[in-house]
Amino acid sequence: MLSAKVNSLNQTAQAAFERKNYPEAVRIYVQVKGLIDPTEQPAAHAEARNNLSVALLKSGNAPEALAQAVGTELVFAELLDPQRQAIALGNIAAALVDLQRFDEALEKYQLSADLFKQSGNDEMRSYVLREISVLQMKRGKQVDSLFAMDAALQSKKKLNWRESLIKRLMGTVHRMMGTR
Repeated sequence: MLSAKVNSLNQTAQAAFERKNYPEAVRIYVQVKGLIDPTEQPAAHAEARNNLSVALLKSGNAPEALAQAVGTELVFAELLDPQRQAIALGNIAAALVDLQRFDEALEKYQLSADLFKQSGNDEMRSYVLREISVLQMKRGKQVDSLFAMDAALQSKKKLNWRESLIKRLMGTVHRMMGTR
């Protein structure tokens, strides 16, 4: 069970993060991580590292964000927690994108999307697939980007008007290619 102090610090760090005071969030998440014994509470410690990773990335420190996130996906895999494993993989991928290690990022995002699909979390899968689409576009792979976006939209339950338009256009592309 997490101590009241850890819970309080987590709430304070989250509030700083929401105010976009990322250096303050980093400072507090470092404290949180230091208060949790990784051998006694591996999930809580991995969660603290992931929170710290996100704050570090937002504050512009991608190398340290990556260092904090790497390995947490393995903790969650051992604990048979595919949701948090997928989130950890997404955090790793986001740091890799900032470091312009696009091929590695794409691999981690794909693993994340697969885990969200297996666990039935369509909203998070849709989010990750959109990140894959953006990454494919950055890599100059427009067709792959379109197909990733199509998969993202297929996973999403409620579409806004732009997403509906893209989905209809992709339906036309599929019909022209004979893939649907």
